[in-house]
Amino acid sequence: MALYARIEKMQEDDQQVRYRYTDISGNERTMLLDKVTETTSADDGVEDMLYRAVARKVAVAWVRDGVAPEKLLVQS
Repeated sequence: MALYARIEKMQEDDQQVRYRYTDISGNERTMLLDKVTETTSADDGVEDMLYRAVARKVAVAWVRDGVAPEKLLVQS
């Protein structure tokens, strides 16, 4: 199964970052990166393959760079 999502930062404060991501069909979902605990969570509670790929991409960028990226892309 192919995965694709465009990820964009919506808002950020000292403790968290909210991201929106859109799949290839145009469906939009949101997720949260907790900077303090370095964890992610799906706003809708659905942790499917696409969410896990998006969360991994965001989390790796955060841990590696110490900065919440503005935009990312997931493709596989």
